[in-house]
Amino acid sequence: MGGLKQRIITAVVAVPVLIIIVALLPHLNHLAFCFLIMLVTLLGSMEMHSLLSKDHEKLPFTSYAGALLPLAQYVQFRCFPEVELTFYTLMFLIGLTLFMEIFTGASDGFKGTWERNCKTVLNIVYPGLFASFVIRIAFIANASWYILFFFLLVFGSDTFAYIFGIALGRNNKGIIKVSPNKSIAGFAGGLIVPAIFGILSSYLFPEIFTYSVVEGFFLGLITAALAAAGDLIESSFKRSAEVKDSGTIVPGRGGILDSIDSIVMAAPVYVAILTIFLGV
Repeated sequence: MGGLKQRIITAVVAVPVLIIIVALLPHLNHLAFCFLIMLVTLLGSMEMHSLLSKDHEKLPFTSYAGALLPLAQYVQFRCFPEVELTFYTLMFLIGLTLFMEIFTGASDGFKGTWERNCKTVLNIVYPGLFASFVIRIAFIANASWYILFFFLLVFGSDTFAYIFGIALGRNNKGIIKVSPNKSIAGFAGGLIVPAIFGILSSYLFPEIFTYSVVEGFFLGLITAALAAAGDLIESSFKRSAEVKDSGTIVPGRGGILDSIDSIVMAAPVYVAILTIFLGV
């Protein structure tokens, strides 16, 4: 119960801070919010580096490299919209990873080359590349609304999955082995309520959320589904590293990566659906 109390306190503090940053500091395409995303991506990348290094294998520069991608995304959209700066940054980091192995691989006779390269590229892509899509939301028309609605869907999925799981999930747990405490009822609640939020967004605020009610339903449903998947994906990383949490920085939740796993996985599909429905 102590963990639950800490999670509630963390949410009570974090949610108003997020709303204030998004609603009251929209300057320069929500620079303050984007800086926050860059910061948590940096910390999340460092935690991911730690998980990947649990076998004491040294990986090159990956504790911070992934955080360059959200930065590149902001600079691209803000200053050079015609240049694929994020893509070029990603290719540079991957290319540099492969090049460095020419020298670092000699330490073990290149026996670990495949594993080092794969781990390093994963650390660049996750959470960095996924988090860069959160930056894109800041450049959509009515960005404040779409940013806050994105977090409503993600946090709503997590919250109602927990509520439905506690209320109805006692006898339907253990379906997904990577997280045996998750229940079917929890998954259902975590999908249905955000889908309803999607419907209501279009119905109640059609001048802002200009997609149809049906499109709003799918936006909420699919975003919530990817948010749930993000939690399970990070659970698989932690199980492989044989740790309970990715870190200890967030009271009641563990590490930064434990707190943003759903966000970074849901962001690309949220942006993709808005692009399809609204042409943003």
